[in-house]
Amino acid sequence: MTLRPGQIFGGGIPLINGAVARGVGGRWLVLGDGKLELPLVYIDDFADSVLAAVEKKLSHGEIIQIIDREHLSQEDVLDLAGGGRKIVRVPRPLLFALGKFSELPLGALGKPSPIALYRLQSGLARLTYDGDRAEKLLGWTPKVGVREGIRRVTTSS
Repeated sequence: MTLRPGQIFGGGIPLINGAVARGVGGRWLVLGDGKLELPLVYIDDFADSVLAAVEKKLSHGEIIQIIDREHLSQEDVLDLAGGGRKIVRVPRPLLFALGKFSELPLGALGKPSPIALYRLQSGLARLTYDGDRAEKLLGWTPKVGVREGIRRVTTSS
């Protein structure tokens, strides 16, 4: 069995990272329109899923995504935990153009671009996540949940 956690946060693991936004000059810089769905799971909930997996002793190569039922976007997370900072969005077409353009000069120098088109397209892919198998196979559902997890993280900071 393989457990595939989403973006774990809490317990010292930051909630707001590059997948959500970047802090720049007292503002949040969001790559894209801010509607990108994040596969979040609070650390205590992930730990519970590991314990549930150990108890179930599944052994048929099951792959189980461990994510919260509630699907929050980048903007949702910033609304809950962003501290009221202004949000600046960089449109996807502009990002992709910059990524492609950055490949040319860096490629000539034999260096990969940190914002290469492929990396941006992969990081900003609009994916859907399904945590139903965790409930079906493990009997696992988040006890804390992302909203309470975010509250815990933001009040402990």
